[in-house]
Parts: sequence; C-alpha cells; structure tokens
Amino acid sequence: MKKIFLLALGLSTGLLTGCKDFLDLKSTNSQPDIEFLKSASNVESVLVGAYAQLCDTKFLGGEVIRTSEEYGDNIDLSRVTAGGGAGAQFTTRGFSLFNSQGRDLWNKGYTAIARANTVIAAIDQNTFAADQNVKTRLKAEALFVRAVAHFELVRLFAKPYTSNAGTEPGIPLRITSVTTEQAADRTPRSPVGVIYNQVIDDLKAAEAALPSNNGNRATKWAAKAYLARVYFNKEDYTNAFTYSDDVIRNGGFNLGSSSNPTAVTIPFRQAGDTSPNGTPVIFQAVGTPTNDVSDIARNNFFNTNSESVTLPLSASLSDLLRNQGGRRDLLLVSRPASTLPFSLKYQGGNPINIPVIRLAEMHLTRAESAVRKGAFVPAEVRADYNILRTLADVPVDAITTSQAALLTAIQDERRIELFTENDRFHELRRLKQNIRGLPYNDSRMLLKIPDIEVQANPDIVQN
Repeated sequence: MKKIFLLALGLSTGLLTGCKDFLDLKSTNSQPDIEFLKSASNVESVLVGAYAQLCDTKFLGGEVIRTSEEYGDNIDLSRVTAGGGAGAQFTTRGFSLFNSQGRDLWNKGYTAIARANTVIAAIDQNTFAADQNVKTRLKAEALFVRAVAHFELVRLFAKPYTSNAGTEPGIPLRITSVTTEQAADRTPRSPVGVIYNQVIDDLKAAEAALPSNNGNRATKWAAKAYLARVYFNKEDYTNAFTYSDDVIRNGGFNLGSSSNPTAVTIPFRQAGDTSPNGTPVIFQAVGTPTNDVSDIARNNFFNTNSESVTLPLSASLSDLLRNQGGRRDLLLVSRPASTLPFSLKYQGGNPINIPVIRLAEMHLTRAESAVRKGAFVPAEVRADYNILRTLADVPVDAITTSQAALLTAIQDERRIELFTENDRFHELRRLKQNIRGLPYNDSRMLLKIPDIEVQANPDIVQN
C-alpha cells in the first residue's frame, strides 16, 4: 500500500463502547505521530477506525460476501454478465488488476490491519498512560481485527489451505506498525500456511484477553468462533470441534424458539447498536442511517423489483432450499412468477446489521468436525443439524448413522442455512470440489492482486 489511513482526532473523552460510535467517525490520510499516540483516547480512536474499515460495506459488511458468492455456485451470474463491469469478470474469470471489487477489498482490509498494528505498537511501546486492563483489552481487540482482516483477504486472494497444505502463495503479511514512507516498502506474499498460523496466533492471544461482553466489538466468543472457522478451513477438525463446542456450550448465544415462526429471520432483521449477546449472532457489522454497511449486500441480493436483483439464486441452490429449506425458503427467499428467485436475508430499504459469524455455523462446524475427527456418536451429530431443522420447521433426521450419509446431510444443511453469507465458495474449496467447471485450486478463478498493491510493490507475485 502506498499510504496508511488513520483516524483524525474528534472523539470525546473516555473509551468507546459501541460500534455505532466508530461508524460515525471520519478519516484522514496521515500517520499519527508519537505525540498523538500519547493519549489513551487517541489510541482508541485508531482502534475504532480499524473496526470501521473491517466492518465497512466494502469489506465484512458487504464486499466480502458479494465476492465470495460470485466466486461460488450459489448465484446465477447471468445478470452481472449482462451488466458488465467488475462483477461480469466473475463469469469469464478474466480478472483485471483494476477490478473495483478487488481494489476495495484490498484497501479496506489492509487499512484495518495498518490501524490495528498502530494500536498494538502503541501499547507494546507504552506510549500512553492507562490502566493495564484497558491496554490489555485494546491490544486484544486490535489483534482480533488484524486476524480477521488477514484471514478474509487470504481466502479471497489466494488458493485454499487445502491446496498443497498451505504452501501456495498467500498475501503480504503485515504485523508491524510502519510510517507512511515505509508503507511502500516491498513485501512479498507469505505462504497461505504462514498467514493461517499468524491468524491463529492473533486470535488465541485475543480470546485469552477479550471480555465476554463488549457490545458490538470483539469478544472472547467472537475470537473463539473465528478460530473454529479458521481451523475448519484448515481441516484441523479436532480444534474446530473444540472451539465450536466451547462457543455453543458456554457463549450464551441463542438460536431462538421453534415456536416462533420468524425465528429464522432474527439474525437478518436487526439494525443499529444492538448487542449480539444472547442472540443467534456472535459478531456483526452494524448499520445505521449515517453509516449504511449493508448497502452492497442489500442492493445486490435484493431489490423491490425482482428483475433488477443483480445476484439471484442459482437453480441448484434454489431447488435445495425449496425441497429442504422449510421456513428458510418461505421467509428468506422470494420466488416471483416467471423470474429468478432471490435472497431476502438483506431485504428492505433501510440499513441493517450484517451477521459476520453466527451460532448456526458453529453447530454445523461442530457436527462435521465430530464426524471427521472420529469416534462420533451419530445421535449427537444429528442433534446439531436437527436443531436448525426444527427451527425451520423441517422434519428431523432420526435415522442417519453412516459417516458418508452424515457428511452429506451436514453439508446440504450448511448450504441451506448459510446461503449468501460468505460460506459456500470456501466450502467447495475445503472439500476440493470443482467450481463452475474449474478445479478448486485453479488460480484463474481468483481476483488479481490489485493495482494499488502492484504499483507500490512491483515484485509481488501475481495470481
């Protein structure tokens, strides 16, 4: 990157406690000097800026979701093809380094990382006076932001861990705070496995120090849920089981009641600074009228005019939802006559919160991890996906026992439950399945490293 973007001054005295605060802040194009970082509130303003970039509509709030779904097979791409532009390149896989989606993802992800690194360095170098508990929390939150940004970037710009055990070229690993001039230094792509190891180290350090309740900011349970996701993508099913099981048993999250016919819509109908604690959502990007993080998701997966939906559902996903989705099909899919079905998860005309990781994923991760690590109890495995079926008013499975049949049931349930939520593409690659005619690890399906990196780092290996 040529520049690091950090927050300007403007926070009130005291430490912030909610996502809506950081979503309202403005940015400046300068690196803070040592004087700026002598104030605890100023350091927290940098952290808040890191969250703002991480949760932005052009990263976790929308672009991460849109891009991963366009990579995969959940979406009918005929309308993006007709529309041309950055989205159309996902059909031909003729990606340009000027692709606007790639640019936005890279910029937002690495800006979040840069801000997180500044916070970590300020704490490690003891640049400001504050209670040690406050410093410990701020550093843990910054580590969480840095880990999540690196992880989502490596999943979208590199081959999966399952390709050659993580030895493929990943992305530049940036874990030190640098000056604006140093930001243009050439940084090679670290192997995928090196990125994963750093992500795991950061998340473990974060979860050990984060509080269980922290509003919409990172919590111990958000870090553990992300560890489950990382280990699952890595095919480390023992650790994936351990962390997902911990979140389910001890995190205090709640899927809702099967007696409530709209329970399946709850994760997608929240707005504003509502704490995820006690809900089905573990971590979310918060949308407000002045900071609409949901506009990319809402304006691509949904439209009041069905023929204007940019990303309608593919026939294979639509059939699976119609046959096995229950309330998820009834309440989360629109099936207009004579046109393509589309998702209602991000419907409406107003900003909404975007679930980034939620309890349902943990149940499905625990179920498959139990089967794959061995010595599983079929009834316990079925219970993890039956709880989702019950919520969706789908008949429960009381008979499946074989490993192969259980895996099929879990994976179908996962596709039904997590459609248009940044999951399916990564599942296809974890399972080493062809994706729209290309092998799971074919570099042609990947966005190019964008021009904003290439110009500052001309020696970088391109996809």
